[in-house]
Amino acid sequence: MKRKITFIYISPDGKDKREFIISTTLLKIIVGFISFIILCIVVGFIFISTVYYDAMQKRNYENKVKYMENEMKKLEELKSDIKELYEKNEKIRELLGIDLQNKILKSHSKDISTAKAESTKVDVDSLREYNELKPDINPVEGVVSRSFSKDHPAIDIACNLGTMVVSSINGTVDKTGWDQTFGNYVRIKNDKFSIFYGHLQKVLVKMGQTIKKGEIVGTVGNTGKSSAPHLHYEIMMDSVYYDPIQFVNLNN
Repeated sequence: MKRKITFIYISPDGKDKREFIISTTLLKIIVGFISFIILCIVVGFIFISTVYYDAMQKRNYENKVKYMENEMKKLEELKSDIKELYEKNEKIRELLGIDLQNKILKSHSKDISTAKAESTKVDVDSLREYNELKPDINPVEGVVSRSFSKDHPAIDIACNLGTMVVSSINGTVDKTGWDQTFGNYVRIKNDKFSIFYGHLQKVLVKMGQTIKKGEIVGTVGNTGKSSAPHLHYEIMMDSVYYDPIQFVNLNN
């Protein structure tokens, strides 16, 4: 004879009474099914947790890889900047004749005293020539409103509209004209330097004209892509841009 289990339900007010008779076999099936459902839920939770953890680990690893790639990129940029500075330093040393003395001493070791005298003379002559050619006066009096950078290889000098702009070197007017970015502009060159003046209101020199240091080349304007009157001032030596702040005496 199969055993059965009776469940009695009595309503809260005691008026309703019901009986449910379930065999032990059915009860075992119900309990087993509920246990199976609970087991599936637990296993599913563990599986989802594991997948989520792996995904987070993968994401952290990818972030670390990106960070390392960025750091390597910065390192390469730093190496490139150091190389560029080294090359500029070598050009300046060559321009000033710093290495010439060593070259003369090596090639003329038997006549050291003569070589020193010759190299000293060359150094002095080179330095004198450099001083005569370099842009050592302010092109305009004002305040530096934007500094030199890779994206802006010049300085901007803010001043009043119509202020006279003078040549900072002895040279020749290499180019004049109008540009969508720099508006009215002038470029003056000599044997070492090329100077660019942008955003001019007026250009007061002509192509091929010989210019002396301190002579007026134009007036400060607001032409081209400019939000206020200022002078865009570039200095280039041997096809390399140099920070004009090294050659001027202006306030930032």
